[in-house]
Amino acid sequence: MTSSQDGKTEILVEEEVVKRALLFLTLVFSVAVMPIYAGVIVGGSSHGNLDTALTALGDAYTDVGNNMIDPASYGAGDVLILGMDGGAEPFYDYTSFLNSGGHLIVTGGSNYDPYQTWAASYFNLTDTGSGWYTDGAWHTTVVDTATQYLPANYTFGDVKVTFHMLAFLPTANTVLLGTNDEPSNILALRTYANGGTFEYLAIDPGQATYGTAGDLTNFTEPFLRGALQEAEAPATTPEPATYGLFGIGVLLLAAFRRR
Repeated sequence: MTSSQDGKTEILVEEEVVKRALLFLTLVFSVAVMPIYAGVIVGGSSHGNLDTALTALGDAYTDVGNNMIDPASYGAGDVLILGMDGGAEPFYDYTSFLNSGGHLIVTGGSNYDPYQTWAASYFNLTDTGSGWYTDGAWHTTVVDTATQYLPANYTFGDVKVTFHMLAFLPTANTVLLGTNDEPSNILALRTYANGGTFEYLAIDPGQATYGTAGDLTNFTEPFLRGALQEAEAPATTPEPATYGLFGIGVLLLAAFRRR
């Protein structure tokens, strides 16, 4: 083999190594910023319309029936969705799940006192003494990931979707995202350690007998789409191990480029 051929072979080998090093670095960063998202689990006393909306959105989910979801079986990245229209004991404590990086999305509520006590352990509540009653509209007050697909203002075709029995007051680590016509705050998003979130919509789009086709398309689906994207937000700070892998890739790339 001539020196010219040796040189060409060496160049080809170096190019292949560089390609592989770049591929390695790309994979490291794709893992570092991938959504911290595991599975969607749906439960609660009334979630038929939520199931329909998730199917329309193309999101796979596991239906655990008309019960509260035991958080002991789930952890970081899991999204638990509860559609509530009345009590569904036991009312589990989700604090550890949320602080581990899990996500909880709740719609509706219950006049059952233990339920309201449960909800009050996460949010400062108001308007809990009137029972279920309706209010015909939605108004977005803060546009962010959770509300980006919701209309700025929406009047429901079926007023029953707006049944509610609580509303939200300012709460630590919580953003109030929307009101009804009263106006009461009916959508709250609380953040927890390790990226955990609790998003609570205090009206009742989950009840299968409530709402028109337009309400499902124009409100429930956009609500869930934004809520899931809020839960699926990528981690912005790579883990130390990720930095280590990246450093190895850079060193390998530099070593072969110097040859």
